[in-house]
Amino acid sequence: MKVNFDIIDNHSLSFEKRLIDLHNNFDFVGFNYNIVEREIKLCWKKSIGIWVDKNEFSGLVLTHKSVNYLKVIEQDENSTFDDYACLGEITLSPSTLREMNDSIIPKSKPDEKDDILYLFENGARIRIHCEQIILNFQI
Repeated sequence: MKVNFDIIDNHSLSFEKRLIDLHNNFDFVGFNYNIVEREIKLCWKKSIGIWVDKNEFSGLVLTHKSVNYLKVIEQDENSTFDDYACLGEITLSPSTLREMNDSIIPKSKPDEKDDILYLFENGARIRIHCEQIILNFQI
């Protein structure tokens, strides 16, 4: 898997010398799966908290290209909207360990056979294997 970012502390991305804190500074707004194109887009918008830098990106999209595996694990039925919008962790995991969707591995760059795993505060998980992930931002 090729990426244009590094994972930092399992909740942030390093992109063009800029640290993007997905846990604290962005709210997850959803994803779009284009089956024909084999492309998944995960979208975030800038949080409105006073702790968020006014120069932070207004939004960002992680585009997963040539997807060959997707698993979505349901959220906890008692979770709140705030929990749903908040990414807890982002991690890489070997595709041979797909039955384990709660392990956090401190790793900044993926290997070819890694999956990327997004763990949300509401218990939802999105696990994807693809050839490439591209981070794009909105100013």
